[in-house]
Amino acid sequence: MNSDVATLQNIADTLKEEPLASQRLLAENAGMSIGLMNAVIKRFVERGWLMLTNVNLRKLSYAITPKGISELSARSHTFARRTFALANKYNDTIIRKVSDAKSQGKNRLVLYGESYIKFLLVYACQTLGVDFAEKKADEEIEAGALCIAGEECSESELSRLTENGCINLLNLIEETANE
Repeated sequence: MNSDVATLQNIADTLKEEPLASQRLLAENAGMSIGLMNAVIKRFVERGWLMLTNVNLRKLSYAITPKGISELSARSHTFARRTFALANKYNDTIIRKVSDAKSQGKNRLVLYGESYIKFLLVYACQTLGVDFAEKKADEEIEAGALCIAGEECSESELSRLTENGCINLLNLIEETANE
């Protein structure tokens, strides 16, 4: 069912760009054959997700129905809930790590390199009263600080940073995801 909703989303995206898209274009954009798209369209019409209308004797027009839109909305809602839950889990892990470091006398967190979730590190530092700093991945490791290697570092940078005591943020996050 999940791949059906993904295909429905693909059809909706195509129709948004090209309201009179042909079955051939729908198939191309979904990465499937015309025959398979034909079967998918029939299934979606039966489910009430898609509506067909005749433009002329040789051309059909496709439209996502309110039921189809509802199905896509439910998928978006589920995705958002899962994303927020994961962000909260990551945040809890980072807060715990910063709190542990603070209890060991480390009152500064240094992020080496770039990170998509830098905002979580900044939030943890603000919440716990720890100084936050950023440095380039090739800069010297700061002694006495909680040093974190951002997930955007290259393999060689990550290797150098972790060998010198930095925590690999990506490994920390992956451990959290596997809990």
